[in-house]
Amino acid sequence: MKTLICGLLAAAIFPSAALARPLPDGGVTAQEVAQELQSKGYKAEVGKDGGGDPKITSGVDGSRFTVWFYGCESGRCASVQFETAFDLKNGAAFEKVNQWNKERRFGSAHLDDEMDPYVQYDVDFEHGATTEAVANAIDVWVTVVPRFKSFIGF
Repeated sequence: MKTLICGLLAAAIFPSAALARPLPDGGVTAQEVAQELQSKGYKAEVGKDGGGDPKITSGVDGSRFTVWFYGCESGRCASVQFETAFDLKNGAAFEKVNQWNKERRFGSAHLDDEMDPYVQYDVDFEHGATTEAVANAIDVWVTVVPRFKSFIGF
């Protein structure tokens, strides 16, 4: 009885923890990531990349982003990468991007051949993933994008 009461109390205090469910080894599916994005109010357009792996197109803070899937076998993908890019009139300086990478733990930045900045966030889900872990990765990403935009003056 005591365990049941503690479980109900935890569900009332931490409702997302009560809804978290473990995912099979091997990673996540595009549908699982899309479902978590949609549950947070974001669109999630599932498609395929040039190699046939899944990808998701979505947006946050007025910026479009892509979720790329890696290490895919039998529909489950070991890791994902959130990515967005910004087309700046004069590009960005290497020093600016290096400053971001030095000062921030989440979201690594780089420049393309036109000096336009990209920010990416890699997440490994190969072993021990849960729907809560996917939701947490999304929460991190949706805070990275507006901070990066502000940082680069977009």
